[in-house]
Amino acid sequence: MSTAYGIHLGNSSGCLAAFTNGTAAVLANDSGDRVTPAVVALNGAEWEIGLPAKSGQPNSKAIIKHNKRLMNCDFNEEDLSYVETSSSCRIQNDEELVYEFETSETKLYSNPDNIATKIYAKLYTIASHAVQNEGDLKLVLAAPLHWSNASRERLVKCAELAGFDVLQVISEPAAALLAYNIDDLVEDVNVLVYRLGGSTCDASIIKVSNGFMSVEKNIFRADLGGQCLTKDLADYVAQEFRQKWKLDPHESRRAMSKLLHHADNCKHVLSTLSSAHVFIESLLDGVDWSQNVTRARFENIISSKISAYIEPAKKLIDSFEGKISKIVLCGGSMKIPKLQSAVASLLPEAEVLSGINPDEVIAVGCAKQAGLILDLPELSLSNTSTEVEFLGKDIYLKYLDQTIKLFQEGTAPFAQNICNVEAEKDIKDISFTLHENPENEQFAKETFNVENLSKPFKLKATLQPSNILLQVE
Repeated sequence: MSTAYGIHLGNSSGCLAAFTNGTAAVLANDSGDRVTPAVVALNGAEWEIGLPAKSGQPNSKAIIKHNKRLMNCDFNEEDLSYVETSSSCRIQNDEELVYEFETSETKLYSNPDNIATKIYAKLYTIASHAVQNEGDLKLVLAAPLHWSNASRERLVKCAELAGFDVLQVISEPAAALLAYNIDDLVEDVNVLVYRLGGSTCDASIIKVSNGFMSVEKNIFRADLGGQCLTKDLADYVAQEFRQKWKLDPHESRRAMSKLLHHADNCKHVLSTLSSAHVFIESLLDGVDWSQNVTRARFENIISSKISAYIEPAKKLIDSFEGKISKIVLCGGSMKIPKLQSAVASLLPEAEVLSGINPDEVIAVGCAKQAGLILDLPELSLSNTSTEVEFLGKDIYLKYLDQTIKLFQEGTAPFAQNICNVEAEKDIKDISFTLHENPENEQFAKETFNVENLSKPFKLKATLQPSNILLQVE
C-alpha cells in the first residue's frame, strides 16, 4: 500500500502525519520537531519558514504569524488587527489583501495564499524526504468547521501548488474522531471534541451513529488561545527580572519578543516535565537571565484563567440534553495537564481520549482518512470539499389512523426505514402522507393499490437527497 499523508495547518503550527501499512505516524521536520511553527519571515533577502523564522533576532526580520486567520474568506477586522499586531510586516487591505515585507536589503509583497503555500512546501519537503516510492504525495487536509467551501478551496490550491495531490478536505472535529477510530464504534455515542490552539478555541458535540458523524452543537471562539497563557508566563519572568535588576523588559519590544519566544518554549516543556529552565542571553541592556520555572508555579500563574478556557465547553455541555460518553482533546494548548483535568472534570463519567499528543491528533486523523481513500480505488471524489446534507427536521408518516415518526432529525442520506403496515384484508388502496409535524399539512402523498398484497405488508422508505422514496412489498 502506498503512503498517504494528512496535514493540519493551524494558526500557530502545522503537523504532518503519514499513514502506511495500517499505521499513522507523525513525521519530524529537519529540526527533529514533530510540529512546525506556522511562521514565515523574510530575513534580508531570504525566506525562512518554521523554526528559523520564529527564532533568532526579530528586529532583523519581517515576520508574518497567524496567517491562517486571513485564509478564511470571511475574516473580519478583528482577525486583521490580530495578525498585524502579532506580526512585524505591514498589511494593506484595499482592493486586495497584501503583506509588505521590508528588511534592510529589500522590500517584497505577498499575500495569505502565497504564505500558506510556502508552509505547505516546507511540509512537502519533509514528506518527500520520508517517502521511498516515487509518485504524487496523496493528502487529506483539515479545515475549521465554520469555514466556507471557498475558504477550503483556497487551502486545496495552496497545498497543490506546493506539490501535494489533495484527495479531500475534512473538518477538524471529524479528523479528531478519526484519529481515535471512534467512527468504527458499533454503538451510538456523543463525543465532545475540544480544541484549544495558539489563538483560537472551539468545542463541538458530535454524534456518531453507524459510521456517520453529525455535528449536534458547536462553539467557536477567536479570542481564546494558548498565547494568553504564554503572555502570563512571560509577564511573570519579566517581573522576576525587574525585581532583581531594576530593569523592565516591557519597555523594550525586542526584549519582550525574546521573552515571549522563551516563555512559549518553557510552556511546552512544562506540559511534559515538572520543571523547565529559562535562559535568555542579553535580555535587556546586555544582562543575561537564567531561571527555573516549576509546573506548580506555572499552574498557579494561569489558575485565574482556567474557568475562562473551559467556559465554551461548559456552555456547550449545559445546552445539550443527551449523554456525552467521550471527550477528545486536541490543539497544542491542550497538552497542559491543568487544562486537561479542568475539561475532564466537566464530565466525570466520560472517557477522556488523550493517548495522542493533542497538537498531532487532527493530522493523524487526516492521514487515516487518506489511507482509507487510497485503500478504496473505486471511490471517486471529484469534489474535495463535498458536503453531505443531513435531515434538518423530523419526518412523520400518516396512513389510515396511524402516525409514526419515519425519520428523525440528523438522519444521513439514503437511510431506510421498513414499517409493517396492518390493514383490513378487503382494503384496496392506502394513501401515505408525509409531514414535518403531525399537526402540519402534508408535503408529499403516495397512494398504493394493496389489494393483491398479503396483509400485513411492508412499507420501505428511503431518504434520498431531494425526496423520500416509498415502496410497498
